[in-house]
Amino acid sequence: MFMFGMIVSIIFTVSMALFWGIAGITAAGLPYSMTNQSLKKKRTFLLRGARTAILLCAVWYATMILQIILGGWLFVEGMVKTLIPLTVIPLCYIAIKVLPRLKSLQDSGGEPPTQAALQTAAQPGIVLSFYAASLTSGISAFSLFFFQSVLPGPVEIAQRFILVALLLLVPAIFLRRRYLKLVRGEQLRRGLAFRLLNFIITVILTAALALIFLVANVIVGVNTTKLPEASDMMDHSLIDEGGGVPTLMSMGSDHHSHQQQTDHHQSGTVEVAALTGDISAPADVKFELVAQRKEITLASGAVIDAWTYNGEIAPELRVKHGDMIEVKLVNKDIDSGVTIHWHGYNVPNAMDGVPGMTQNIVGPGESFIYKFRAEQEGSYWFHSHQQASEQVRKGLFGTLIVEPEQESEVYDEQLTLINHRWDTDQGYTKAFGSHDELQWKQVNPGETVKLRIMNSHNISEKYLLQGTDFQITAIDGMRIQDPQPLSGQTAFRLGSGGRYDVTFTMPDQPVLFKLGNANDESDPGVIFYTETPPDKPVFKAESALFDPSNYGKPVVNVVTETNKFDREFEMILGNKMGFYNGMFNFLWTINGEVYPRVPSFVVKEGDRVKTTFINKSLTEHPMHLHGHHMTVLKKNNEKVNTPWLTDTLNVLPGESYEVAFIADNPGMWMDHCHNLDHAATGMILHLMYDNVLPSYEVGTRSGNLPD
Repeated sequence: MFMFGMIVSIIFTVSMALFWGIAGITAAGLPYSMTNQSLKKKRTFLLRGARTAILLCAVWYATMILQIILGGWLFVEGMVKTLIPLTVIPLCYIAIKVLPRLKSLQDSGGEPPTQAALQTAAQPGIVLSFYAASLTSGISAFSLFFFQSVLPGPVEIAQRFILVALLLLVPAIFLRRRYLKLVRGEQLRRGLAFRLLNFIITVILTAALALIFLVANVIVGVNTTKLPEASDMMDHSLIDEGGGVPTLMSMGSDHHSHQQQTDHHQSGTVEVAALTGDISAPADVKFELVAQRKEITLASGAVIDAWTYNGEIAPELRVKHGDMIEVKLVNKDIDSGVTIHWHGYNVPNAMDGVPGMTQNIVGPGESFIYKFRAEQEGSYWFHSHQQASEQVRKGLFGTLIVEPEQESEVYDEQLTLINHRWDTDQGYTKAFGSHDELQWKQVNPGETVKLRIMNSHNISEKYLLQGTDFQITAIDGMRIQDPQPLSGQTAFRLGSGGRYDVTFTMPDQPVLFKLGNANDESDPGVIFYTETPPDKPVFKAESALFDPSNYGKPVVNVVTETNKFDREFEMILGNKMGFYNGMFNFLWTINGEVYPRVPSFVVKEGDRVKTTFINKSLTEHPMHLHGHHMTVLKKNNEKVNTPWLTDTLNVLPGESYEVAFIADNPGMWMDHCHNLDHAATGMILHLMYDNVLPSYEVGTRSGNLPD
């Protein structure tokens, strides 16, 4: 309903802008009518067209009311606050003042029109109201697509009115001069050349005013959006406590003060650097990952200039549940520095790998040791969080597989498939790791196969597994209880950062697994066969799409058994064009703002926390909370049949989700869109425990630049 409503609204407002513009030009020509017949034709067109347009606008307003009923207030609150007042004022003026005046222009039967009729036709309000309706419709269309308003304040609402007033100023001056000329009994110059010259002058002067308005906004945008050279990631003027009891951050004390940081042990506060967890035990398994540039040849022969760990694509770290893991990160030649974030793995805060928040970057020639106990089994991945939109795209990622200490299910074949898009000289190519073509794998009938499927690309991808029934046995590393068989005609999607474990028993026929649509033969995949490989695998279009909200048994935990939460937060996901760090960008916003102007969510340890995601933007957002798994409770205001655990929840346009978690991992944590290009332009906020102090700073001074 939301996307349909948005598309209809954009088409409608563009159409209305064109119609009202034509109406304005027609109305401007009324006083130049040579005959009553000409005046009557223009008047009739304006009357009929305006009445129809006003009726259509009323229908548009009604669709907004319907959206409120079906989707909720927050999906349309920006439109209601900014666009309805903007568009309804000229419409009301047209209905109340302009239409009666036009109706009064009766055909007197004389030739030419009387001076009184021309004076009525030349009243500035007639033309200006049509121009205003055209401008407000055009601004609305632009806003709907490029500048969706979320929780607008008085200044944002007023800006659109100011812009309309500026654009009408010059036409108003010319129209008033023309009207006064007729009042004085003077004749208008009807020559086409003269009227065209007036029109050109009006356009030039109006464009000049618009340019001044634009330049002023550019100057303000460039100078007010520059990121600070240094920040400790905590701005106490921007905190949101979710309606819960006051935290240390709002109790009147200076949480940043030097004295408090000196006495933090007595005050109960702790610095991020001290949140290492218990790492006194010796490591059970050690790894070394060397970040380095490397030319990589894909299976197709395409060569890419990659940034890698250990000179390979997606190295795998495989450990047992309960192991103490030690990973030494060495930076060989990545000039901007690197880190490792353990995506979806709830490590102690100091091991989370976010530069400027949980550590400093590892510069060229430097190293850093991550140490934590493997307390979650399942399929995970890791990547650099330093300028992640660039570094992940170029290849700084790998997989972390944590096997159960005692495996209750044994698989004959296991395959880890991490989907990525690589930049090449010819554009981009999709691949599983370095395999950008079909892979062929022989499996005996009756053998069990486990696929660990991961998406490291910025957008969601669809996957097909055909030729057998299968089960999705884990989502984001969390096991699904009692997973039901899914038919081979069921496709499934993974948002960026998401993971599914998929299992099947090999039949006596080929099993086809691929990325993307059934009819796209260029997408990579894996063909499992028993004896003879199929000549040409043929995929069928899917008949269903997997829905995790209605699969397996519901997860049962503290947050599913309670109706009361200590803190409740809202994240309204939107988009707009604007400035970020002094540069013009297409911005992705949280509650109408971009980092660092978004508030930090503040919690106390032990809080039961609910967050509502509302996506009113034009694209999906895989929302990723560090350090915690979220339990999905509701989708589109309805309780889900089977609550499930996730760390990366893909929220499609027009969707809303309610998720909850227990605040049981103290620290400072990122909560952001895992389309990393979105995060790089501000779709980030932070979850802060109120007793945690910063140990590092972010910004160009330190070189810590997370996204």
